[in-house]
Parts: sequence; structure tokens; C-alpha cells
Amino acid sequence: MDNYLKPYGDIELQRRMVSDRPRTNAFAAAIREVVQPGDVVLDVGTGTGILAMFAAKAGARKVYAIDATDIAEVATDLVKANGLSDQIQILHGRAGELQLDQKVDLIISEWLGNAAFVEGMLHAVLDARDHNLSPTGRMLPSKVRVLVAPLDEPILYNTEGPGLWREWIHDLDFSSLQEVELSQGRTMQIRVEPAAVLAPGQAILELDLLSASVEDAWSERQLDFIPVRDGGLNGFCVWFEAELSRNVILDTGPFSPETHWAQTYMSFSPRLVRAGERVEVSVDFSYDPDLAAIRRQVDLRLGVGENELSYLID
Repeated sequence: MDNYLKPYGDIELQRRMVSDRPRTNAFAAAIREVVQPGDVVLDVGTGTGILAMFAAKAGARKVYAIDATDIAEVATDLVKANGLSDQIQILHGRAGELQLDQKVDLIISEWLGNAAFVEGMLHAVLDARDHNLSPTGRMLPSKVRVLVAPLDEPILYNTEGPGLWREWIHDLDFSSLQEVELSQGRTMQIRVEPAAVLAPGQAILELDLLSASVEDAWSERQLDFIPVRDGGLNGFCVWFEAELSRNVILDTGPFSPETHWAQTYMSFSPRLVRAGERVEVSVDFSYDPDLAAIRRQVDLRLGVGENELSYLID
């Protein structure tokens, strides 16, 4: 098994995902809304088979559920234990290579990772779509947006980040290391306090899963933020929103219930900003779709004024 795929057969990892109530409840509600009686459904990256079982309970006539890891064997046992073997067929293999004998009405997949794309499953979901979805078929999620917001987060910056180097340590000056650490572009997954957000988040990109290609997971643009208060801009955070159905949005941002994804935090060169003034931020966001990579990654470049920093989100 590929090193990249091994963790997804880990029951502890599966438990962390299933126990994420905002995530699991959102998918359950959306599947109940979207699945129509008699639908044929494909679940990509089924894990424990939980979404496939949601679909069967919602009235799907047939559910194909595929996973590339040995968790497929666990899913088979769970489907049987829940009395759904007549509706659900578990497949052990790569979704990107799957070509079913019939087209499906709906593809469901929880393929989302940090900054939406880090799990590296997008290519498999889109390949499965191109091979198996009917011309009138639907996708769940149907759309995914990646957002960014500026922060005034003094604790993360000054205590756990590069701002610490500005303090004298036993009469020694380490201040030059602040810029060195900033240039390394480190990120962390952490819950960002809503009070730290200086301006409402704005979308870096949006994908429509019915029509998107892997190459569409790239965006270069200029965003204008209007701070809601005076403060010190010293970081940014990134998160995603997934439109699961017409009435269900899975929002992983700072103002929504906490999920296992939290937000991606990035320190940035500090600057004072004023409420109501325009802060121009240049953004270059790209997802590495190299199928030979063990782990996928997102590259993000942010610029404010003369300062520009690059980050790797993994």
C-alpha cells in the first residue's frame, strides 16, 4: 500500500473523523436531502462506509462504495452488521481507475483536507466522476470554497511564533531571527479565536465539482480587506466551506462550530491597520496534483505592501 494511503486504514483516524459532529451531521443531513428514491450512488473513499450507509438509509437503490485501503474490509463487515449488504457493495481499489457497468446518479465523497485540498483526493473524485457519473448526475459536495482572513493574534505571534525573538533573552539579542522564521513560511492547524479576525474572510477560489478539473485548483488574485477595528495585522488564517446540498453548508471557519480541520494559521510581518481602511492582499494559491507525491500539498503566497511570504500547507 502507498505510504500516502496507509493512515486512512487507521481506525483511530477514522474515529476522529466520524466523531467530528459538525462534519458527520452535515453530511448526514445533506445526504438525506440529496438522495432520491431509487438512486444509484457512488461513495469515493468510503472509509468505514458511513456515508454509503447514510445513502442507503436515505433511499438509494444501489450504493457502490470504494476505498483504496484495507479499511474496505472493515466497511464490508459494518455494512453487513447494519443489514445493508443488499444495497451496498464495497469495492477495494482506486476510485480514479473505477469504471462501473452502469452510470450513477450521485457521487458522494468526503475528500476534504486542510485548505480543502491537502488530502490529495480531488483527482480521484474527478476521475471517478468522468468515468461513472450520468449526464444528469449530481455531486456531493457540489461546490467548495477556500477563504482567507487577516488576523490580529498577539498570543500566536508573540508567544508561539516569530514575535518571541523580539524579546531579549538573558541580555542577548535574537531579534534577527524574527524575519528568518517568517521567511520559513510555517503553518499550523489550530482553532483561531473569532475575536482575532480583523476583517471578514474572502474567497481565494471556488470549485464547482460538476465541471471542475484538477488544474482549476489554482488562483491568483488581489483581495481588498476592510478591518472592522484598529489592530496589528500579524497573521492570516485559511479555511474552507463545502456546499453539500442546497440547504447544508459545512463551514470550517473561525465563526462556526469547531471541526477536526480547525483553521490553517500563518504568521505574517506585523503592521498596524485602521478600522475602515483598505488593506490590499495579493494571493497566489496552488494545489500540487503530482500523483507520484507521497503527500499532497497546497502552496500559498501572500503579499501586503512590500512584504510577501510563501507558505506550504500540508
